[in-house]
Amino acid sequence: MRNSRWFLLLVLATLVLLATIWQLLFARKDSLHGNGSDSTQHLQPPAVDPPERAAASRRASSRTANSDDVPLGRAIDIVESLGVSAKRGDADAAFKIYAKLSRCSDYASREVTEQIRAAYRLAGVGDDEIDRTVRRQRDDCQGAEQLVASRGEWLEMAAGQGSPEGMMLYAADPAAILGDGPISELDPERVADYVERSVAFMDGLVNQGDPGAMLSLSIMYGSSELMPHDSVRSVAYRLAAERVAPLEVPTKPIGLAMTGMTASQQEEAHAFAQEIVSRCCGY
Repeated sequence: MRNSRWFLLLVLATLVLLATIWQLLFARKDSLHGNGSDSTQHLQPPAVDPPERAAASRRASSRTANSDDVPLGRAIDIVESLGVSAKRGDADAAFKIYAKLSRCSDYASREVTEQIRAAYRLAGVGDDEIDRTVRRQRDDCQGAEQLVASRGEWLEMAAGQGSPEGMMLYAADPAAILGDGPISELDPERVADYVERSVAFMDGLVNQGDPGAMLSLSIMYGSSELMPHDSVRSVAYRLAAERVAPLEVPTKPIGLAMTGMTASQQEEAHAFAQEIVSRCCGY
């Protein structure tokens, strides 16, 4: 099965979803706490160089929804069958519901463009298979529009119940928690609570030595729209991720990573990176 074109199609569809989710939180625009915010500004793609984004995506994919996490069948049936267990504390059930509803959200909001089709063709997936998958997703998601809007409740439940996958996607999918509207229309108190919980979830994973969470915090502190920027912490978490997972996280030239930082800030970043690594990993 894993060698079939069908499985490859599921994997590629998952990667498209993950890339979309990771792009939702981080942007080139000013933070909400900055000046000159556009009153109609929405969440935008991150100001992150391609290697760093790719590394973050690789680490995210190991902690987030893959084809095995998205249950087969109709979304409304999956919510009915897993909902009771999720509400009784089954984090895996809650995450599976979120994963299914997120797939439906992605289906509803994303057109299968020629560019996406071209990428599938390069992987050996033909248009007929793509069209069959689109039809299956349409059937799976039929009648689940209101459920899709509540996907963040299941994600929050999974994260709060201790699911590492739920924690990673809680921090990476603000639209599920806060809604899809313009930033100017978000409730500042809800945003502050969301940021606080996201950082807490990532800190917990960082303390377990998870380089994906380190990269997430690096990007959040460096370019998130939803929290003040902190260049020292951004660089420190990046350096820590490089030290913890040197084969997976490409080393960023130190001069580039610390552009615009004073000598004192650079020294502080190195010291904090060492503290992070010592706390999580003992070296």
